[in-house]
Amino acid sequence: MPDLDDVVKEISRQEWLQGDVVLSDALAPHIPDAVIANQLDGNLPTHWVLVSHSCTVHARKYADAPIVEWIACKLVKKKPFGKYLNALNPRQLQIPLGEKLFLDLKLQRRVWTSRSLLPTLERSPDGVRLDQDQRGTLVYWLAHGYTRVAMPDKLVERLKKYNDDNTPFGVGVQVDAFLEKNAQYLDSAWVSFFPKTELDATTEPYEIGFRFLVKREFVRQLPTLQAELADALAANPHHDEGLILGEAEVTPLQDFTMLDAQDYIRYNVHDWLSLGEEAGED
Repeated sequence: MPDLDDVVKEISRQEWLQGDVVLSDALAPHIPDAVIANQLDGNLPTHWVLVSHSCTVHARKYADAPIVEWIACKLVKKKPFGKYLNALNPRQLQIPLGEKLFLDLKLQRRVWTSRSLLPTLERSPDGVRLDQDQRGTLVYWLAHGYTRVAMPDKLVERLKKYNDDNTPFGVGVQVDAFLEKNAQYLDSAWVSFFPKTELDATTEPYEIGFRFLVKREFVRQLPTLQAELADALAANPHHDEGLILGEAEVTPLQDFTMLDAQDYIRYNVHDWLSLGEEAGED
């Protein structure tokens, strides 16, 4: 067994970081059969992504962090499902690698291995790797599973309603559809609402606003996206029932400031507005 101090030094020398990717076969010999059967439904993934925080990966004392955590990734050759992009769903994430190529991650498909294994592994031998923005999305998605904030139930009921045939409609449904269609252009979506409490009386309205932040490389799409959003919301005839819809704007990512973050929270449809049907999951 290698000297553990040397292991830590080698991990640092190789510059291992959260978000690094290895092939399935790299970890397969180190995962118990029972874990593969129970955690992974009996099937190994195509890749693994290291999800332990980089500070943990580089902990100076080996005994402070003897194990590291991985999440299984499946390389899929088709167009990703919009509701799983940008950490919109807290349980499943799809990271696009090309026009019809993505990594599919499910939060519960995770394993742990010895940290001493890292220096023996080869990262991204097939070219599958995450860029800095994708690593940021991964980090947010991991944290969001524990920190997501729910809207008041009464607000949810006003954002998403149902026709007699159980078809959903409302502002939330329109926003959901907009996000699903345009997720590849957006960095994130944010929502502001007041009051933060339950309003039992339908005569008392909630004030609500949305901000959709466009990725830097797609800023030229902003006018088109804004027009599409306006058309979608205008086509919804029920937005004034118990709601006061304020701003609903598509803006450049860099225009969203810390002051905005005091009034807005990250908007993730599946936290509180899941439509139940998650077609395309498989």
